[in-house]
Amino acid sequence: MAYRIHASDRTAFKRCRRQWDLSSRNRQNLEPIAGSGLIDLAQAVHDALAVYYFPGMWEWDRSIVAPLVHQALERSVRTQAKAVGGVGVDDQALQETLNCGRALLDAYAAWAPTVDHFTPIRVDTDFEANIPDPATPGATLVTPAGAEIRYCDRVDLLAIDSDDAYWVVQHRLVTDDWADHDALQLDERSIAWSWAWPQFYLGMQITGTMYNEIRADASDVGASATHPVRHQQVHHRRMYARSGTVSGERLQAEGTDAFRRTMIRRGAAELAAAGADLAAEVSAATSTDLVVYPSPEPDVCAQCSYRTPCLILNQGDDATGELSKSYRHRPPESVQEGRLGGVTWSMNRGAAPPRWPI
Repeated sequence: MAYRIHASDRTAFKRCRRQWDLSSRNRQNLEPIAGSGLIDLAQAVHDALAVYYFPGMWEWDRSIVAPLVHQALERSVRTQAKAVGGVGVDDQALQETLNCGRALLDAYAAWAPTVDHFTPIRVDTDFEANIPDPATPGATLVTPAGAEIRYCDRVDLLAIDSDDAYWVVQHRLVTDDWADHDALQLDERSIAWSWAWPQFYLGMQITGTMYNEIRADASDVGASATHPVRHQQVHHRRMYARSGTVSGERLQAEGTDAFRRTMIRRGAAELAAAGADLAAEVSAATSTDLVVYPSPEPDVCAQCSYRTPCLILNQGDDATGELSKSYRHRPPESVQEGRLGGVTWSMNRGAAPPRWPI
């Protein structure tokens, strides 16, 4: 059986090994019994954008797509509210979140066609990629027990531009300032997408990463001045293993006070280094002599769901009682039938979308 490292595992391992040890499916696999009680608007907007950019509907009139986008937002918000058992989510708060999300998406739909110089190919697509062993060319990295190690994640959007170049797109809901351009260039998750995709889909090279940043208050920040525009058709519908060549600046950004689109081209040396870094981190995480320790940091600890057992362990006491009382083992991951990207859909013009429940 393969040993799967998810992007969330990688982030948690480097942020705090104790949190990772408690939460990772490859370790203790624990989650809090009591949820946060909060609705994640970023996730709801992400789910709605998966419908907005669904390839089979890309050539549809946007007036037909808009209600489906709103339905996706509402479905995500209500699903999240149900998952937390309604704790801290009353009807008024739910409606306010929905109103905010709808206004934000309408403002985005008025702006996006001015910068969407591509055609969507896939949305919310899960992938797995074997990690090459740096010490043995041509071999796959394995655990001490001999299991193949695979890196897993989900790409927000895969698109092709007019030069036949493929891009991976990451959606971001911004609550403070725009991300620093240096931070975007160092964003390891999207770089890992660019490195892993050619292994998942053999021969398809990724030209670079796009960051689709949306301010959470976009509906209030000058968005009303943006007039609806029909998106530009690139007229590429199929996935080809071979990509075109693109010349130009490494980083390009454009946008308004409410939205920003940043494109960063990724070179072969950069992607090779990303793969080597991932291999080194995974080798450390699967080592038989791994040492687990906390990495206290105010911003991290303030939001950590494992703070109480961590404090108990720090005092040298046994946290078994607290873990049994307040945490549970995560259930197995389940495939969401009909989820966009969760199954293979035709990418040809006129492809029928899945049946979305209302």
